[in-house]
Amino acid sequence: MLIFAVPIIIWGFTGSYFVLMDIGFIRSDHVAVKQADKISPSSISYPISELYQAYPDAQAIIVKPLLKQMVYQLKLPEKSLLINAQSGQPFGSITEAQAKAIALTFQHQDAISPSASIVLIKLLNTQAPSELAARHLPVWQVRFDDIAQSTLYISAQTGDVVTRRHEYWRWFDLFWKWHIMDYDDGEAIDNALLFYTAIGSFIAVFAGGILIWQRRKRYS
Repeated sequence: MLIFAVPIIIWGFTGSYFVLMDIGFIRSDHVAVKQADKISPSSISYPISELYQAYPDAQAIIVKPLLKQMVYQLKLPEKSLLINAQSGQPFGSITEAQAKAIALTFQHQDAISPSASIVLIKLLNTQAPSELAARHLPVWQVRFDDIAQSTLYISAQTGDVVTRRHEYWRWFDLFWKWHIMDYDDGEAIDNALLFYTAIGSFIAVFAGGILIWQRRKRYS
């Protein structure tokens, strides 16, 4: 029965981490732009009707600020496209310099530490790390050297930050895999290993309780 002490200790340790850590912090809700730019009508001169004529298969069109200018973001069947809201010219893919500029807008006192420096900027085209869904490719991976090793994943098509990660999230993800005993992708909470281990642990704890009660009666 001592074998079941191992998963019980792991459940207690990882469960304590889940309870003690704020889930909003784990999700990086605090890593956001301090103040969003307001949309000025004078900054939009290219008519949206022209966009619908040029891109009749567009599923959605939104207007947003990007690097101190206004752009149209078109959602096409196969990809997203940025169009300059004044000239109507395609914006093109996000460059390394632009990805860095976007990342720096998240660096302020309430988000990523202002004293942190960017230590990595890398374009990911074909292979996504385990902490990023492959559907977001291609993206720019931008990592800071703050205590949390904050990492932003910026879409090379839209300039949006699609995922925010840091070390505390990575520990959370690892502990979650240990907690549900799914050591592959950490998603199967109904796996057989967890089920039978939980039953065995319950039996071990129940039997231990009976033995303690019997010993208490013996020495009372």
